[in-house]
Amino acid sequence: METIELVRTCGAILAAVSAVALVAVFARGARAVGRASTAIAFALFTGLVLVSCAEPGGFAVPAASPVLLFPLLAVELLALNGVMVLIARGTTTNATLVPLGVALALAVVYTVAPGFAEGAGAPAVGKAVDLLALLGLWGSFSLVALAASSAVYRLIGQKIDPGADRAYDFILVHGCALYGTRPSPVLMSRLDFAFNLWQRQGGRGSLVVSGGRGPDEELSEASAMGSYLLDRGVPADRIIEEDRSTTTRENLACSRELMDRASEGAPYRVALVTSEFHAYRCVCEAVRLGMDADGVGAPSKGDSWLRSIGRELGAVTVRHLWTYGAVAALWALGLLLL
Repeated sequence: METIELVRTCGAILAAVSAVALVAVFARGARAVGRASTAIAFALFTGLVLVSCAEPGGFAVPAASPVLLFPLLAVELLALNGVMVLIARGTTTNATLVPLGVALALAVVYTVAPGFAEGAGAPAVGKAVDLLALLGLWGSFSLVALAASSAVYRLIGQKIDPGADRAYDFILVHGCALYGTRPSPVLMSRLDFAFNLWQRQGGRGSLVVSGGRGPDEELSEASAMGSYLLDRGVPADRIIEEDRSTTTRENLACSRELMDRASEGAPYRVALVTSEFHAYRCVCEAVRLGMDADGVGAPSKGDSWLRSIGRELGAVTVRHLWTYGAVAALWALGLLLL
């Protein structure tokens, strides 16, 4: 018992330090977020596990534990995500079935599986359920953290005001779906935000609109975005169109080529404008590409946010699969030490 109490004490200290560090990282800006946020978030998660899940024989998620709030919220968000996408598309696709399937799997792991393991009477089955519960807890924590980061980037978007003295040289707007030849409401929100930011810095700098032509689109997203900004009064020589990209990473890489060319080798400041649910992934990709940029989140409506958060979780998870291996290693360490 002394070992478990020591583990829980260390966990409480780790969680407290990590929470403070995570706030500090977001306050420092894009580079710090891209480089350290995942590791610090995992440290925070580890601290919570040490405090809440340390039991004789290993780590197990106890019934009625406060950490079960994460799976509860994740099940609700994923279920709503699947339903909203189903309503929007009118048919079942992977975009609807995957989040609904994950929500169901999480619900089973924390409700049916513990009873099944107890009834099986085999220690190995119980340990396997403990591992699944820990992996599900990390996935749920990740989703809740991603949702929280979208709120942070939305707040940053509301507060940002560079002024003429700290004007961005480029305001990069990430593309999104079109409705015919016009921007969709989500894309319009990004463009309106970018336009207002450009006005707040006295019309200085250039607006970079980034997005290629999708298979079901009549023209490139960049072309539609450029036309929208022209209609709002932005001079043509202040608009740079990047019309080759099809992914977030390509948005950034292809746009950087154009910005490097326009700046003629001089250093420059960039604001990455996208929807708040996409801002975290966008910032992390920019840091990987070596860009010095600030991420801001344009507001989106609740239904758009719900339709998109599951996709963002999937994209972030693919980039950080190592964290699930780290959770398994933490579980195995618990078997050895507790």
